[in-house]
Amino acid sequence: MNAKPDVNTKDALLAAAIEVFADKGFDAATVRDICGRARANVAAVNYHFGGKDALYVAVLREVFPKDEYDFVTNRDDDAPERLRTFLGALAREIYERGNGMVAQRWAIFLREMAKPSANLDFIVQRQVQPRADELRDIVAAILGPDITERAMAFSCSNIWALMLDHLLTQPILDRLTPQRPMVQASMDDFIGHVVKFSLGGLHAVRESKQGRKPGSPSP
Repeated sequence: MNAKPDVNTKDALLAAAIEVFADKGFDAATVRDICGRARANVAAVNYHFGGKDALYVAVLREVFPKDEYDFVTNRDDDAPERLRTFLGALAREIYERGNGMVAQRWAIFLREMAKPSANLDFIVQRQVQPRADELRDIVAAILGPDITERAMAFSCSNIWALMLDHLLTQPILDRLTPQRPMVQASMDDFIGHVVKFSLGGLHAVRESKQGRKPGSPSP
């Protein structure tokens, strides 16, 4: 007879915890906040999850589901077109965030970036690593087989920086003069620029490794 209320309370606590951790981060969130939003007794978190730490792990498992991510590009396609497809999908996931769970996922990600918890490795494994693997695969196809590991690492990091700059520094960007355009208001222009900038840089890296000056005609 009591199974259904317990299940409902556990689900309510998980839903409330997702919102509170996204709003406040792990350290600032309190069990009282979560239980108040879930309309549950403050002892319910210990009863259902074993404490705040275990509840946060349950939240991370919910918002960063395992095996959710598949390559968004086809390895048989042209590498520059793969880059365009990949960056377009990533930009829309990061900056549009229309779905509530996606928005909360990135909010928790940003909180972890600002103040990492002991669970950052879990987030990197499920959220960042699969996307980093696909980007690396695309960049390798553009740069060719003889590229050094250092050049590969720098190139991928540079592209990530272009994609995440607005996400991580928006409060500063809002205060600069002149203001930068909001990504959400010019998504296609933003994606097109990042793709063009990235391809230009990758081609320059490839040509420098082949002994040609960047921009010189191919033999």
